[in-house]
Amino acid sequence: MEKTLQEYAAKIQKGEVDPIVYYNRSKSGVIFNPQDEKIPLNVLSFGIYQLEDGPFSHKTQGREYVIVPVTAEFRVECGSILFEGSRAGGPFETLPDQSNSMAVYIPGDSTFKISGKGEVVFFSAPSSGGRKPYFVRPGQVSLESRGRAFWRRDIVTLITPDKISTNLVVGETYSPPGLWSGTPLHIHDKDAPQAGQSDHEEVYYHLFRYNKGDWGSYGVQLMFNNTGLNKAFVIKDRTAVAIPGAAHPVVAGPVSDMLYIWGLGGKEGSLGMWDIPEFKFLKDVEKALDQIEKGKPDMVISEKIFKGICDEFNLSEQGIRVLSLVIKERGWV
Repeated sequence: MEKTLQEYAAKIQKGEVDPIVYYNRSKSGVIFNPQDEKIPLNVLSFGIYQLEDGPFSHKTQGREYVIVPVTAEFRVECGSILFEGSRAGGPFETLPDQSNSMAVYIPGDSTFKISGKGEVVFFSAPSSGGRKPYFVRPGQVSLESRGRAFWRRDIVTLITPDKISTNLVVGETYSPPGLWSGTPLHIHDKDAPQAGQSDHEEVYYHLFRYNKGDWGSYGVQLMFNNTGLNKAFVIKDRTAVAIPGAAHPVVAGPVSDMLYIWGLGGKEGSLGMWDIPEFKFLKDVEKALDQIEKGKPDMVISEKIFKGICDEFNLSEQGIRVLSLVIKERGWV
């Protein structure tokens, strides 16, 4: 969010505020409280329940909640409504072919109780009311491939204001080893719907499939803008990241695939992500790769074919260079 970023960007850059929490499963409850001045959020709340510590009961008051199981068997009661589910194998059980993700929406001005075993995360944000409890069941939302080449990932959008919530947007992103997400660079820092941008804070909760040894798997989370914020953070399994705004791409290390559960909250309404202009050329490269992949994947691309595709999609000099590197990396030369 614009206001949140103005308040916290310099503090993050100076190390006065740390947006990273390495969660060790030792406690249940709120991890990022927007009322805490040491947390770079003003609207969005994030927490984790180890269900064996429960059951947990909560009055939502003027805030709405979304609960997402990590690895859990759970039971959520909201008034007379009961939702039960299981993600016993965890989020990587069915990936990369399909997602077993699910989410429970709890509206504002209600009370819910959650019990069971395993780990769930939750997000909350102010609510304008008028919604009902809702359970997004496994398989209800399909994986959607985004990006291409070195920035390809799969996304499941579970909760949106146009269908279920009034504010919260919640989902999951799966990244194969070594690939980038949050690319092309985008921001959602201003209330400018006509320009395709909304004003939202965000939280990532990173998970890795493989975590053997003392070092475990790793990735890198960036957070930067063009006015002085420029930080990189090592992420491990169960790393929570509070994102007040700015560009926030992330890359999975080469030793494990990665999944992160994400939630956004801010000004009520639809999410709008504004692509930073100098990186939008990557979307033209994506179209060019789509065209190439309609042919044989093992084909050798001649100079004539390559030039024709670059002309067809009006690639910039930088776009041509990136496309040529992708082609070389895939052995299509």
